[in-house]
Amino acid sequence: MNEKISSAEKVDKTNACKNCLRPSYQCICNKVKTLDNSTYILLLQHPQEQYKLLNSAKLSQLCLTNSSLKVGLSWRNLAQAIEKEIDKKQWAVLYLRGIIDPTRKIEIFDTKKCLMPLKTKFQGIIVLDGSWKQSKAIWWRNPWLLKLNRITLNPEHESLRGQSKKEGLSTIEAIAMAFDCLGENAEIGEGLRKQYEELIIKPNT
Repeated sequence: MNEKISSAEKVDKTNACKNCLRPSYQCICNKVKTLDNSTYILLLQHPQEQYKLLNSAKLSQLCLTNSSLKVGLSWRNLAQAIEKEIDKKQWAVLYLRGIIDPTRKIEIFDTKKCLMPLKTKFQGIIVLDGSWKQSKAIWWRNPWLLKLNRITLNPEHESLRGQSKKEGLSTIEAIAMAFDCLGENAEIGEGLRKQYEELIIKPNT
């Protein structure tokens, strides 16, 4: 059984797989099972998270066929971040705020902070990857995020890894829950959580 991994532990860059960024002896490239998601996922990752042992953003990008991961602190706009022209009205961002109605698993707000139907479909979802402090830094460095629809989550279960806040989830778990609530194929959310547990949390059990 593996010892519990600290959220601060990092991979030695000199001995890491260039694709999955795992330690060479824990390379997961041939173990990842791809999942065909319909809602595009754009991951914006804080630079300090790139080589964390518990990095779930990279695994998310490897798993999801319809996704991309950008490492940095700021981008001029959504089009630059995703490197193509899109309709921002069809996009939402997972937002750092509490849920208003605790009986709901998810709440969706438009740019005027009005609740939207829970069955709303989006072309894509932006996910900020980092600690709470790091994610807030990305949020405030990219004012164009304020012009997008927002999704907030209310997890029923604790994260597979330790979190600084009770309602916290790893990036991959947040994506899985959003997919579950927004009508994506149920096998995708289940596949993300399973691979995170087997390949990252307990790779040698």
